Amino acid sequence: MANLKWIGKKDIKNHHNHIEYRVIDCKENIGEKDTGNLIVKGDNLLALKSLLPYYAGEVKLIYIDPPYNTGNTSWIYNDAVDSPIIKKWFEKTIDSTDLSRSDKWLCMMYPRLKILHQFLREDGAIFVSIDDDEVGHLRKVMDEIFGYDNFVANIIWEKKYSPQNDAKWFSDSHDHILCYAKNKLQWYPNLLERSDEANARYKNMDNDPRGRWKSSDMSVKTYNKKTDYPITTPSGRVVNPPDGYCWRFSKEKFQELVDDNRIWFGNEGDNVPSLKRFLSDVKDGITQKTIWFRSEVGDNQEAKKEVKSILPGRVFDTPKPLRLIERIIQTATDKDANHIVMDSFAGSGTTGHAVLKQNAKDGGNRRFILLEMEDYAKEITTERVKRAVLGYEYKGKVKIPLMQPIKLTASKVLNSKYMIKLHNEVQKVIDANADEYVKIEKIFKDNTLELMGVKNIDKYMPGLGGGFQYCELTEPLFDDFGLLNDKVSYSVLAKHLYFTEFGVAASEEFMKKEENFIGSFSYVGLYLFLDQRFTRDKLASLDQDSFEELIVYADSCSVTEEELREHSITLKKLPFDIKDK
Repeated sequence: MANLKWIGKKDIKNHHNHIEYRVIDCKENIGEKDTGNLIVKGDNLLALKSLLPYYAGEVKLIYIDPPYNTGNTSWIYNDAVDSPIIKKWFEKTIDSTDLSRSDKWLCMMYPRLKILHQFLREDGAIFVSIDDDEVGHLRKVMDEIFGYDNFVANIIWEKKYSPQNDAKWFSDSHDHILCYAKNKLQWYPNLLERSDEANARYKNMDNDPRGRWKSSDMSVKTYNKKTDYPITTPSGRVVNPPDGYCWRFSKEKFQELVDDNRIWFGNEGDNVPSLKRFLSDVKDGITQKTIWFRSEVGDNQEAKKEVKSILPGRVFDTPKPLRLIERIIQTATDKDANHIVMDSFAGSGTTGHAVLKQNAKDGGNRRFILLEMEDYAKEITTERVKRAVLGYEYKGKVKIPLMQPIKLTASKVLNSKYMIKLHNEVQKVIDANADEYVKIEKIFKDNTLELMGVKNIDKYMPGLGGGFQYCELTEPLFDDFGLLNDKVSYSVLAKHLYFTEFGVAASEEFMKKEENFIGSFSYVGLYLFLDQRFTRDKLASLDQDSFEELIVYADSCSVTEEELREHSITLKKLPFDIKDK
């Protein structure tokens, strides 16, 4: 398989290995404590590297919506790569006039994808939203990083309905969502829950005690002379398969199915035979398709309305609809497995909101990690998820169907009597509902007439529950000489160690005030002796009765290994044992 080449690739290929670790400082807890949900403000490349010690190989689902590089909007390339070519790009705005913008976009994406690959579990998957401009490049890069054999699907999402009349060539109405598994042999998409519409196709026209069923064609194209035979229906009619076709079953098997009442000949017993497929025999869900329509998962317009309703007065250009991210979560996670969902281009916070909403729907215990580097990380990303957790005032419009959609054919439209009757029926519905709605819209699309009542909504939307911690990247953990950065405070380092050891952010409840004692988790006590030697005197000061194990960080140690084992103490030396995480 040929790898994609671009300007700057050789300089960026191993850049992810040289990213410094920074301390993640959790500033605020919102909602329930210790949920494991995080929103981190800071450059997502630095944040990803800094989170790697905690979550490498632990993430079930990654969804990202990176900048699309369309040329319609500008973005900043700001990775500090030690390369003359890339230094020229440093903090330069990339726009439609920049002929090397694809090279820069790939240099931005490559190290991030390399690190994201390390986060995935062996049974995990990544979904990446992208448009036509870069989908070809992205596919080749992901083939290189995730493996060509781990490509699962290119999902087409219908992102808008109305055409752009000012488009030069075609009006683009879709985006792509590339799906790759960490290991395709260990990851499979979940089935979609069967809808009422899908179940309604099953009926029980003969009162079969096995329940509802639908008929299925019994002929097949793959011709076999042995299964090409005449069938006599109960009414005496003789039928044969269509020309060039044969029956699906042998004569013997067909008779077994007839005897088991699994063949349907119609109410009068003279139809071409068909196979009865029972609802009780089909899979618990529906196999996913690679085209996701706006009617199923929402579109750009719906997404903007969602953000506007939750954060009135705030503008966000390119959000994704909640229903779209919920579909991805339903596809790639299970409700009872404590799965982690990561989004390193969090934007308006849709992914966090969708995780909370899906958990509320099915009682799941999924967790999310959102990363956002822009200034709106606090006022939009965090604020939206906060309102989803705690509740918010909702203002907006809702459309409610007032009658069944009416399909209009050419013959109906040309029939004046029919059209007069239809007009009178529509007007009758409008008059009956005029007082209840601020507006009633007649919508004609796809040769179908719909009548929609529009209501203004002004109410309180209750919170979904859950909670999260808002965190920020602080100083680099180590200085240029590989020693602990003296600008990192004791409390920040203590939180970092707590997070590293126990996998959850330390709240004030856990962070104790006693000297050298950081806190505890699940009967394990954690101590930090910064710039100190761990001596027998310090050993005697430890609270050994309250914990089954102790973890002690110190610059050096004069206590023997035998004494450490005797007291169930794991000693970790600064700064080396932090680096090794």
